[in-house]
Amino acid sequence: MSEFDAVLFDLDGTLVDTRSASWPWFEQTSRKFALGIDEREQFFALFEGNFFESLAAHCGDHDKATAAAQHFMELIREHYAPPFIAGITEVVSALAIDHTLAIVSSNMHETIERLLQAGGVAAHFAHIFAGDTQPSKSGAIADFLAGRWSDTGLGHPFDADRVVLITDTAGDIGEALASGIRAFGVDWGMHNRQKLIAAGATQVASRPQQLLAWIN
Repeated sequence: MSEFDAVLFDLDGTLVDTRSASWPWFEQTSRKFALGIDEREQFFALFEGNFFESLAAHCGDHDKATAAAQHFMELIREHYAPPFIAGITEVVSALAIDHTLAIVSSNMHETIERLLQAGGVAAHFAHIFAGDTQPSKSGAIADFLAGRWSDTGLGHPFDADRVVLITDTAGDIGEALASGIRAFGVDWGMHNRQKLIAAGATQVASRPQQLLAWIN
């Protein structure tokens, strides 16, 4: 019997390969708004905290940061088509049998839904917490735990100690721990194993199948 009732998944870098797919579009945003973020690693560093908060702190100008974020997310909405990580859809399908699954992502709902449909796993997720409706992942986790997702007709409260977030970024791990849930990292996304462990990840997977063993 699993010690978890629910599994929350980040999308970008966790379910889909975002390292090569997202940087070219953010690079356009950086040039347009003169953000001074000229290398991929600088972009990845924004995810060491909440992406939107990190971008605002980098800009030092709320209006500029908001406009840059909107420009980037619009490019993502129109052009972003990353492949799924090999083996991850099988893991999602297996977990969906006995667990409630949800997405907690900074991406836009329309983009998330499009990618999940393309990967054939949209039906496995009871709810999507997206960045265009809830920019704070800790806020999204709090909403999930409290059952504030009943627009789907499926929402009900969960005990924090029976929920885990799976993610590729140190920032997400911090938000999970601040929300009282555990977090498992994956090392095929934005941040490496050392950074994820330092952030407080309980486990860090190098292969999707490891997640099944730890959760089940």
